[in-house]
Amino acid sequence: MTIDPTTHSSGASPSPSPSHYRGVDIRIDVERTPDCTFGRADLFEDAEFRGRLSIGSPRATPEDVANRLARLARAKVDIWRSVQRHRRPAH
Repeated sequence: MTIDPTTHSSGASPSPSPSHYRGVDIRIDVERTPDCTFGRADLFEDAEFRGRLSIGSPRATPEDVANRLARLARAKVDIWRSVQRHRRPAH
């Protein structure tokens, strides 16, 4: 997923269009302050909020934080799908 790391005057990066991964929309927002870069990934399934991941780093660029959040969000979705698969009753 490509995130535009340029910041607005408020310090917030533009919100990218959600990426879609295994039935889940992943929306990533990143904000850079003079001391740190913070980001969050919100996960939605069927238009229902399913969770949030957040990280911050004093040395990372907004693009680094966004890319790390995207990887973490996809890993979380992979775990959800694996658990769902194993919860199904055997026939």
